[in-house]
Amino acid sequence: MNEIPLYNDLIEKIKEILTLNSSISLLYIDCSKITKIEQVFGKKIYGGVLKEIKGAVLNMKGKEIMPEDIVATDNIDGSEFLVFLSKKPEGKDFSAEGFDMMCKKVSGCLNSAIFPITFPYLQTKPKISVGYSIILHNPLIKEERLINKLIEDAKLMAGYLEFKRLVQTKETLQELIIKENISTFFQPVVNLNTFEIIGYEALSRGPEHTEYRSPSVLFDAAAETGLLFELDRLCRKKALLNARSLSPRYKLFINCLPSAIHDPEFKDEYLKAFIKEVAINPANIILEVTEREAVENFDSFKKTAAHYSDAGLAVAVDNTGSGFSSLEMVVELKPQFIKLAMTIIRDVDKNIMKQELIKAMASLSEKINSIIIAEGIETQEELKVLQDIGIPYGQGFLFAHPAFPFPGIKRF
Repeated sequence: MNEIPLYNDLIEKIKEILTLNSSISLLYIDCSKITKIEQVFGKKIYGGVLKEIKGAVLNMKGKEIMPEDIVATDNIDGSEFLVFLSKKPEGKDFSAEGFDMMCKKVSGCLNSAIFPITFPYLQTKPKISVGYSIILHNPLIKEERLINKLIEDAKLMAGYLEFKRLVQTKETLQELIIKENISTFFQPVVNLNTFEIIGYEALSRGPEHTEYRSPSVLFDAAAETGLLFELDRLCRKKALLNARSLSPRYKLFINCLPSAIHDPEFKDEYLKAFIKEVAINPANIILEVTEREAVENFDSFKKTAAHYSDAGLAVAVDNTGSGFSSLEMVVELKPQFIKLAMTIIRDVDKNIMKQELIKAMASLSEKINSIIIAEGIETQEELKVLQDIGIPYGQGFLFAHPAFPFPGIKRF
């Protein structure tokens, strides 16, 4: 059972700990970033996700927190949790350094546990913030008022620790961008009938042996620190430079933001000169904009598509079907390529609804003269369904993992 009681319902027990120990300590767990799921996908899906998150919080008992610690919330439908620590606050474990380590441990544990639950909806790490506070018992002040102050202080500390994390993240990314410490890997795009390679997608990776090696972590960190434009332009530049040896018979897929159109180093004569320098035919370059960015920046995307089409480049909408747009939106955008999100492709052989969605996308693509590419193909069964539906192209681990310079594909 994943229900977590309101702290007001446990107030007498909390007051007892405060009086008995002459103090009480609190961990405040802020999962409020997941409320975006409710705004986009509705209350039913959000309710199911929140229930699983509550289970993850309770599952810390006997591990990251003591079995006797009190887990509560101040809102039965909320995503903020209170852990009143039952242990008397003395010794190293309850120093400021000890609390800071405990917050990092709890945050790391919950972020790992909740990531698989929220990823289908947020597409990023949930970023759980944890703060702490201690209050001393004062017989002149009502215990309820002391406990309210305890909660208030823990929330402030969570905000401070989150700010500190963001500053450290920003400094790390700024150094990474200045040093151009980005690697480019390439993954083949394959004809699903002949198994011939028609092109490669350029995929950016951060420094090896760091968390930024993961592209989702890398770009998510850039987004929350306001460095997305700077990272995006570096990745585009590195992708083109690293693709100089690509055979002219292959297409090159490069991810970019709609805001790239405003980058003076990626437009007009500068762009033409740079593409000429790397000796890549503009007709072979396809710029991918994720579905979310295309929808949230619709006017900018349309201008981007028109601008780059005039320059001889093609445009693709990436991650189509991941939950942000309708088929009508794709009709309005009319991209040359539609890349189906791997969340749609995963286990498509076992899901009739996914198959029907892909059939609808295939029919639509014919009407608007777009070409469909299925991303994230991992099994023969998924491949067979896509072949039967008539999807012409795809990519995924079934064929090849991203590598440098340009990997071949497994033979069937």
